[in-house]
Amino acid sequence: MTKWRHRDESKKISKWRVSELTTPALKSARNFVKQLLDLRKSEKLYKTYIQGVRKAAKFNGCDKIYVDYKLDGTITGRLSCTAYTAQESKGVSFHTLPRETENNIRSIFVAPDGYKFITVDYSAMELRVLAHVAKEYNMQKAFIEGRDLHSYTGSLLFNKKERDVTKEERQIAKTVSFLIVYGGGAFNLAETMGIRLKRAEKIIEAYKNVYPGIFKYMEFIEAFIKKNGYAYSIFGRRRNLPDVASRNRTVANKAVRQGINFTIQSTASDVLVCSLLGIVEKFKQKGMKARIVSTVHDSIEAIAPADEVDEACRIIYDEMVNYPYIKKTFGIDFSVPLDIEILVGESFGDGEEIKVCNEEL
Repeated sequence: MTKWRHRDESKKISKWRVSELTTPALKSARNFVKQLLDLRKSEKLYKTYIQGVRKAAKFNGCDKIYVDYKLDGTITGRLSCTAYTAQESKGVSFHTLPRETENNIRSIFVAPDGYKFITVDYSAMELRVLAHVAKEYNMQKAFIEGRDLHSYTGSLLFNKKERDVTKEERQIAKTVSFLIVYGGGAFNLAETMGIRLKRAEKIIEAYKNVYPGIFKYMEFIEAFIKKNGYAYSIFGRRRNLPDVASRNRTVANKAVRQGINFTIQSTASDVLVCSLLGIVEKFKQKGMKARIVSTVHDSIEAIAPADEVDEACRIIYDEMVNYPYIKKTFGIDFSVPLDIEILVGESFGDGEEIKVCNEEL
């Protein structure tokens, strides 16, 4: 009995100590944890990209590094980028490069003399795919009308006009949308946004009313996986999920989440790969010196001589937004428009946005 009494008393003391902490003390603790996490992030970036790039350039005997892309490096079909090492050359992985506004570490990767760096990023690609495959009318409507999806979602979630949605409410709406794609729930939302679990649960319930088509789609995919033991994408890519038959509920539920995510992420990945193929094909047909140098997540990075930049951007825009390669090869026509952001500059990190209006730069 002594042991159990001691444990109960220690729990009470612990709760009392926390409740007695002042607000400044709690804020100080939060700031310390945030700074510690930022330090770890900076150390990783320094080791991978500052030291890693220096070592690779020294090993290669020139100011170039290399990457290794694998079509079969991930289960979802997303391109895998790993550090490249061979007898003649050495490189690093591009896929953990962050996108910052200040002291952008991407700026260490520059275009050759006389060339420009073109960075093109798909906008909300996975959510556009979700809207298409789930046939979710409200989400499709937002994309078709060119609205800011997260402000639009926030207005529906919190029953207010889009212009009245606060930054926090927009961030909550954005977080919920991506949590749904990756199989998250109320607990994840509460933890990510620092809100009470009960409030998070109410927001998730409201989201179900806002976008009912998404949850019907998830139910359909779950039933299909449980019956067939696999999931498939609209491109025909398949992922076997034998764990769905596990007697362990946690393992089986994880397989379902993986399957639902696969139908979205794999489709988004294949859209990017098809865009790459179409762009490279057009560059070759026109005898251009422009070429693709890397991809990072949902973006494509290219370099082009200064006098080819406009033409290269037009080709990239057409292949990524109008996706003729996908229409011709797979006969797929998305129910929502695809959108991209084009940046052109001297390096990977200092590009300025190029606006496209009626397919003209």
